[in-house]
Amino acid sequence: MIARFLMLVFCVGFVKLYAQKKQIAITVDDLPFVNEISLQNSVENTQKFTQTLKKNHISAIGFVNESALYRKWGEVDERIDLLNTWLLNGHSLGNHTYSHPSFNTTSLEDYKIDFLKGENVTSKLTKTHGSVLRYFRHPFLQTGSDSLKRYGFNQFLAQRGYQIAPVTIDNEDYIFNKVYRDAYLKGNQAQMKRAVEAYISYLEALFDYFEKLAFALENRPIKQVLLCHANLINSQHFDKVIAVMQKRNYEFVTLDEALTDPIYQSTETYVGKGGFSWLHRWKLSRNVKFPHHEPSIPDDIMKLYEAK
Repeated sequence: MIARFLMLVFCVGFVKLYAQKKQIAITVDDLPFVNEISLQNSVENTQKFTQTLKKNHISAIGFVNESALYRKWGEVDERIDLLNTWLLNGHSLGNHTYSHPSFNTTSLEDYKIDFLKGENVTSKLTKTHGSVLRYFRHPFLQTGSDSLKRYGFNQFLAQRGYQIAPVTIDNEDYIFNKVYRDAYLKGNQAQMKRAVEAYISYLEALFDYFEKLAFALENRPIKQVLLCHANLINSQHFDKVIAVMQKRNYEFVTLDEALTDPIYQSTETYVGKGGFSWLHRWKLSRNVKFPHHEPSIPDDIMKLYEAK
């Protein structure tokens, strides 16, 4: 009887949560463009992505892997211009390392070196737009497999004036992107449509899951931080992603604004090889029990994703 009452209280509370006005910051990893088809394709889709954000009055932050600027010699300036496209459309840039290494398999010193290489171009571009690099996003959300790595790198970041960019809504859009990209290259319109529909359904379930987890931790809506990638499916269909958030009564804020939420001052003590949402990290740090599981990827999409 008591368990049923508590479940009723939780459900009533979550209905109120859904109806409330909420806030979210959009963060985009792996700039200039991931899983590129061609430079021209990246130019066209970067313009489309940034224009969709601008049309919806969203100021996002893009995290850069500078190694991708050198994907092909003779095109370096054009790839740097892709970063400028983000800045010129009112967005900011952050450091995502040079080569997107796994912190689990990279020494602390090598990781620092890769970090420093990852700010050479981006810091100069940001400075020309009257700002400085302030945020760092860990590749794979791996923050340190042992205490020496985690705390050593955190100290290094602080010394260089950086702040970690956390994620609360961790999005496996790369799975849907591969399926979509493969279909795009083959001209398979039906598979492209299926990938987009599955992606949007997945996002709806993902938001539901992480909102419930935030409510379990804080008993209120928090200012969320969404992770997505600069890839084909987002570039061509981010209007649909935005619609998911608008339907759930989100308003869009900058990462700076999102991080004013007190939850981001919470203790987060996770040390290990996992890379996942800060909501999970706080759940582990607070020893909070949460009976739900993240939404799974549809079987047909996983089969296509795993196909060579």
